[in-house]
Amino acid sequence: MKQRKMLTFSGQTLSYLFLLAVIIFAIFPALWMFVTSIKPHSEILTTPPRWITHHPTLSSYSRVLFHSSIPRAFLNSVVVTVCTTILTLFFSILAGYGFSRYKFRGSRTLSTGLLFGQMMPGVAIVIPLYMALNKVHLIDSYAALVIANMAITIPLGVIMLRSFFQSVPRELEEAAKIDGTTNLGALFRIILPVSAPGIIAVSVYTFLNSWEEFLFALNFTNSASVQTLPIAVNEFSGEFVIDWGGMMSASVVVSIPVLVVFLACSKYFVKGLADGSVKG
Repeated sequence: MKQRKMLTFSGQTLSYLFLLAVIIFAIFPALWMFVTSIKPHSEILTTPPRWITHHPTLSSYSRVLFHSSIPRAFLNSVVVTVCTTILTLFFSILAGYGFSRYKFRGSRTLSTGLLFGQMMPGVAIVIPLYMALNKVHLIDSYAALVIANMAITIPLGVIMLRSFFQSVPRELEEAAKIDGTTNLGALFRIILPVSAPGIIAVSVYTFLNSWEEFLFALNFTNSASVQTLPIAVNEFSGEFVIDWGGMMSASVVVSIPVLVVFLACSKYFVKGLADGSVKG
């Protein structure tokens, strides 16, 4: 018995040590990014590197916030991300409800097509999208980025919400319809409140994907008036010189909204992903 307890204790200790190592491995890049952002230029490239700066400064943040394109890019990212999230939710809710409640010719084929759409990498559709958007003169506009992001976010949104809607008993809708509620009324009054974790999960996924998207923003924008944060951060890397202080400071600015949103919705995000994958 004593030997068994020792083995159990040893196993738990090894598990905790492994988890601690994983946490350190995951957090270290973010800590190093922040430490570099407050280092003076003379300390950034010192050898060996200094893990803690002796003369912290906010000069890099001042340069990023007041003497770069980051503020405009931040606004552009907010506009693109909010529009993408709202439109993705709108189309995903309606399409997910249709797939979960109505059977029609081709519904199974369309459902399978959603899976292929989710598995399709952005690099495979960037050229067709560019040609299509260029023909309708949407290149270098918010609309181009929103449409491109929706091509990536809507398939998963529909798949997840369809799974949640299928789990809602039809009796609830039928009871609401007896009281005079229409199909859309039952959707918005009965089904959506029950499926709140799935809606939050889709919202967080869409926000993260749109906020950090780089490929479409690089190819579909030409002017600083439309470029988003990932492109603006990349401008700190020149052909011969890299402004490490400015790049790290800009990266911290980019990461703050993502961190806030994920921490605020992490419980619902994880629950929504887990429930959606099991029920699907």
